[in-house]
Amino acid sequence: MHILQVTPRYFPNIGGVEIVVQTISELLSKRGISVTVYSVDFNPRLPRQQKVNGVLVKRFVPLLGDPFYIPAPDFIGSIRKENVDVVHIHNIHTLLPCVTALLTHKSQKLLLQPHYHRFGQTSMRDFFFNLYKKAWHKLFFSYVDCVIVNSDYEKKIFLEDFAKCRNVLLIPEGIAINELKLVDWKPEKPARILYIGGLRRYKNVDKLIEAFEQLVRKMKIDSKLVIIGKGEEYPRLVELAKKLKLMEFIEWKHSLSREQLLSEYSKASVFVLLSPLESFSRVVYEALLIGVPTVVLNFGATSTLIKNGLAVGVNSLNPGEIAQGILDAIKKSSIKIKKPLSFFLSWENYINRLLEVYRRML
Repeated sequence: MHILQVTPRYFPNIGGVEIVVQTISELLSKRGISVTVYSVDFNPRLPRQQKVNGVLVKRFVPLLGDPFYIPAPDFIGSIRKENVDVVHIHNIHTLLPCVTALLTHKSQKLLLQPHYHRFGQTSMRDFFFNLYKKAWHKLFFSYVDCVIVNSDYEKKIFLEDFAKCRNVLLIPEGIAINELKLVDWKPEKPARILYIGGLRRYKNVDKLIEAFEQLVRKMKIDSKLVIIGKGEEYPRLVELAKKLKLMEFIEWKHSLSREQLLSEYSKASVFVLLSPLESFSRVVYEALLIGVPTVVLNFGATSTLIKNGLAVGVNSLNPGEIAQGILDAIKKSSIKIKKPLSFFLSWENYINRLLEVYRRML
């Protein structure tokens, strides 16, 4: 069996989709499956083609980069020559799946993993994305043999928006469960409020900083805010922190090793994610499996966690409400998950289920 994974970006780029594609590819390779990855993120500092942990990675220059990821003509010529059984494409929020679907041979099976969260990250991107969704409705879904969604929430909104799409399967994303259960949660003093993720507008890190200001000044909670990540919002967030006179209370970090990241989880009193545009949040699940009390939005993909009593929910982005949610979480003891739940799937079980899908398609 030969699998082609097509993704806008690949390792060493880091993000939710990137981690999923890399882990799938490397675990399949360890099972003896031939895996090739196509990405549209060529950087002159990286080889155009190389083997990474058993996976053949081919990087192409984009005609248009983020957020469109439209590949140059050499991508088209190359992918048409690939002798693969299944083309597994990722991230419907870019144009790359659309281009790839049109290039797939009739003898090849096409699997779409949309990582769908319904809306664009800005009003302009949302406008164009709604036009793009109409094209998927009218043309491209006829090419797709199977769709894998990664949460009940994603399945719900995907079927609402693409009702005619056939063969939609739910497989929760894999998590390094055994690794995370070995991490001891030992929160430090003063309380450390932790955020991990991209510094992008839709992640609402600015609202977290404003809530933290109320926590420190109004509620008099001795605490630190630890922000781990990088992105275009960093300068604006730093300016906000300076304006609120919070710089001495905030630690800014990025590009941490896995060991360093797990250490940050273990020291945190509370983990916070306020992003509404998620189909599945790996960092939230990692925090929960370690036992870190977690604050999330009470709508979207994270609402399931609140319903199951696993996280503290906030109903808005009001800084006062977020601050109170953080304070409520600080008062909680560890909620480390001991019994298996349907939406926590180990990577081993995930790959087993994915291989079943590939084999059924063939």
